[in-house]
Amino acid sequence: MARKSAGAKKVRTSSREASDSQRNRMAAGLDPAAKAANLLQLKRAKGQVDGIERMIEDERYCADIIVQITAARASLQTVAKDLLNRHLKACHKAAMNNGGAAADEMYQELVELVSRMAK
Repeated sequence: MARKSAGAKKVRTSSREASDSQRNRMAAGLDPAAKAANLLQLKRAKGQVDGIERMIEDERYCADIIVQITAARASLQTVAKDLLNRHLKACHKAAMNNGGAAADEMYQELVELVSRMAK
């Protein structure tokens, strides 16, 4: 890949980079209580992952480690479900009401999100 000179604009070279503008979007009016609850749940998940790391370092029983991994995944899934629910109620609903290309894009986004969550 060619080097960029100082001040040169970034040239998009792949479809992955083309969606950067979509990745930089912000949530529309996220409820402060929901945000706090999600952050608390993520801190729990982080603590669980830290505990898993210690369990592996301490050579704990494999079945016990797997139980903790399952619990950490459930914590993350709780946040993902809440965010999907809020996304459907706000962003997706607005796009569907507007119709056209925006509705088509949001529909495709929803299909991809649900597919990723199901893995």
